[in-house]
Amino acid sequence: MTGPADGARSEPEGSADPDLSTYELLLAGVRKRARRTAIAYTCVGVALVPWTIYLAVSLPKRQIDTHYRGAWVGFDLLLVASIVMTAYYAFRIDDRVQLPAMATATLLLVDAWFDVMTSGSRRATFQAILFALFLELPAALFSLYLARQVNRHVEQEAAHDRTHHQTH
Repeated sequence: MTGPADGARSEPEGSADPDLSTYELLLAGVRKRARRTAIAYTCVGVALVPWTIYLAVSLPKRQIDTHYRGAWVGFDLLLVASIVMTAYYAFRIDDRVQLPAMATATLLLVDAWFDVMTSGSRRATFQAILFALFLELPAALFSLYLARQVNRHVEQEAAHDRTHHQTH
């Protein structure tokens, strides 16, 4: 996962590297997980678009702040953009997926916090807590996990490349 590529390595035929087949199997597994992750982020990003439209229509035009609706809709659009960028880089199997994944995690944590803190009633607070516990926080943790896994993979690939270049 060193950049936007299919991840295939070009090795001379008959290469003496005994770890090459193991490495390529690992890479195939990474590609499969990256594709599933990208699909999941794409689905979430697409699902958030109607939710954001719903908020744009249903939130009060005026709350304590005159720009209440705009603040929430704008925030959700940032979240959608972050999720879509995470999906984009995951589809490309690109190391840079770490950056939007971290941004997605941060925005989801902020979203959960403000949803709970700005709830106007007990029912709304309970609903916000449920959304936070079962949707936003797990999604944020998964995004953090994704960023860490990619970082580990980059470190392993760098170590493999160093070892491979030292032996040739």
